[in-house]
Formats: sequence, structure tokens, C-alpha cells
Amino acid sequence: MINSTIETEEDIQIIKEYTLLPILLDMLARDIEELSLQQNKLIYNLVIFYLKGIESSIHLELKTLRSKMRQQRIQVLNTTMNALGVEVEYKVRGYIHRFKMLRSLVKAELMILLMRLWEAPK
Repeated sequence: MINSTIETEEDIQIIKEYTLLPILLDMLARDIEELSLQQNKLIYNLVIFYLKGIESSIHLELKTLRSKMRQQRIQVLNTTMNALGVEVEYKVRGYIHRFKMLRSLVKAELMILLMRLWEAPK
């Protein structure tokens, strides 16, 4: 039997993705807006189309993560972003935990997530 006070690797992965996906959404929105300024370029329109598909995938993924979080009694209490990275305070089954991700790790994890979403079947 798993000790309910200890967070599992799955719990940490859920929280990490739940933290990173909104950051990725913001980045995509910014890039789509910039590319939209060049609407007369055919290739930009194609890239925008794919980026909007990834946005939709992120929204579905966030919905799934929220459901898992409710089932596993996980709650994100506070997320702080600064020049150094991201710090998250969260509760797992009644116990409060924290983790930090340096900016370089956040960038690497965002690229991994983006590639996974890009390759996901449409």
C-alpha cells in the first residue's frame, strides 16, 4: 500500500504539466499574434493553423489533468514565475509540497511538451 502522505512520480508529473501547459499556451498565443500580422504569407497561415491545433490539444490536456487532479486530491495552491524560473506550491492528499524549476529546465520541458503535442495524432 502506498503511503498517502508521499507524493508519487505521477503526482509530480501531473503538477509539472499543469504548470507548464498554461505557459506554453501564452507562448503560442503570442506567436500566433505575431504571425497573424503577416497574413499575406501562405506559409505563415499554415503555421498558424498548426499552432491553433496544438492550442486545442493543450486545452484538452488541461481538462484531463484537472480531472486527474480531482481524483487524486491534488491542488495547486500557488505558482510564482520570476526571472529565475517557476516555483509551485501544491497540496497532495492534504499535505503541502513545493518544487522549483529553473528557467533553463522550464524551456527544455516546454520544448519536450511542444514536440509531444506536435507529433500527437490529429
